Amino acid sequence: MSRVSIETTQNVQIDYELASIGDRILAFLIDFIIIVAYLIATSFLLFYFIESLSRIRLYWPLRVFMQLIPVMCYTLLCEIFMNGQTIGKRQRKIKVLCLDGSQPTLSNYLIRWLLRPIDIYFTFGAAAIVTMAANGRSQRLADIAAGTTVVKVKPKVQLADLRRLFLNPINNYQPVYEQALMLSDNDINIIKDILAKRNKIRDRKIFDSLVKKIKDTLNITYEGAPIPFLQTIVKDYNFLANQETE
Repeated sequence: MSRVSIETTQNVQIDYELASIGDRILAFLIDFIIIVAYLIATSFLLFYFIESLSRIRLYWPLRVFMQLIPVMCYTLLCEIFMNGQTIGKRQRKIKVLCLDGSQPTLSNYLIRWLLRPIDIYFTFGAAAIVTMAANGRSQRLADIAAGTTVVKVKPKVQLADLRRLFLNPINNYQPVYEQALMLSDNDINIIKDILAKRNKIRDRKIFDSLVKKIKDTLNITYEGAPIPFLQTIVKDYNFLANQETE
């Protein structure tokens, strides 16, 4: 299964599963069906009012506003407002992501959208398929220009799952490091992500560096294996944060 290694701004290397060419084609077909259905529906609506609209010369302006602009901007607007996904991508559980692991910006989405005709429409998708197959990072030409790729979406973790994973029963758990609350939600999410991918991280020095950073930030001492320490920090944070909200 193809993967791409992304080094985050915290200097942590994480492997993401790349969206397959099949997934991307299916996502495109789902979006295409949605667009066709929208065009048919709006065409019927415009045809129903064609006489009255023609008398006041609004038929063609409305057609441009209701059909041409939405169809042309569908992918761009969806990816901007749906966190890197279209409806088709959401159905296939894939999304656009920058190669540095960050969320794409407006300029990234705009570059992908502007080059979309070359990748897909002018070449009937051949340019996109050939480039993705040869690139190794599931990038079509627009992705290469924008510095993005398309990856599998990680399943959402429910609060109940986190409690089962990181917490003992609330009445029986005693926090080891009360200072854990000094960390931010973002810090804890980074630690959880590293713990979840600990078997895939090749450079074990990452764990030592992270432990040192946490110890310095919280002004605590610890000597031992990094994984149990990180798990304890997450347990303590979740327990203490849960206590504060009650």
